[in-house]
Amino acid sequence: MNSNSIAAQSNITNHISAHYPISWSMCRAEQATLIQILKNIKPKVAIEIGTYNGGSLQVISDYSEKVYAVDLTPSYRDKRCDNLSNVDYLIGDSNRIIPELVKKINNSDDIVEFILIDGDHSSEGVLEDIINVLKLKPKQPITIILHDSFNPACRKGMRLYDYNANPFVNYVELDYVTGAFNHDGLYREMWGGFACIALTPEKRLTALEISAYQDKLFKTTYYRSIHFFRKFFWFLKPFYKVFKK
Repeated sequence: MNSNSIAAQSNITNHISAHYPISWSMCRAEQATLIQILKNIKPKVAIEIGTYNGGSLQVISDYSEKVYAVDLTPSYRDKRCDNLSNVDYLIGDSNRIIPELVKKINNSDDIVEFILIDGDHSSEGVLEDIINVLKLKPKQPITIILHDSFNPACRKGMRLYDYNANPFVNYVELDYVTGAFNHDGLYREMWGGFACIALTPEKRLTALEISAYQDKLFKTTYYRSIHFFRKFFWFLKPFYKVFKK
């Protein structure tokens, strides 16, 4: 790689970090996609499930009029998030908070237009967040981004919901942005990626096809991943520990 290429990559990275200095656990493609989506929508109300240190929250706050940020604890949140004056922090389990929030929004003038789901990464946790969020009555189109759709547990949770039973769901893509293998140096682990769900106020009149345009890549990667070996070769773990010493 020549010096010009290195300088170009540095400029791209610095362009994002200069505007959004709080570090966030997303790759450049995810960051750029999230920024562009929010720039296009400019949500009246946005919801984030899973704030962590506030990396993605700083972007959501920048483009939204009002944000509800849900997380189990504020202990990881960057202090600079205190300057995000349009954010209402809701602390606790999303399985308790989201149903209450959805009920409140459905009975108010709040118009939700964007949601980021990036909380509990178990299959059951992802499914519960989807179930609760999709009880919203869309007053305007709602774009829902689900992070880590390339992770097997998260992806399973995303697939478990019966989207055809919800007439307001008009689009589901599990590989809106493709994830990564050996993500952030995690040995043979699969993380990252965006799934996307679109809700509209108009009811869908036809059957919905769930798209996963990189499913072949997902399956090929999965059979080489640590997730596959943990699931089917768990009994070899004691031997692995012995030989590792």
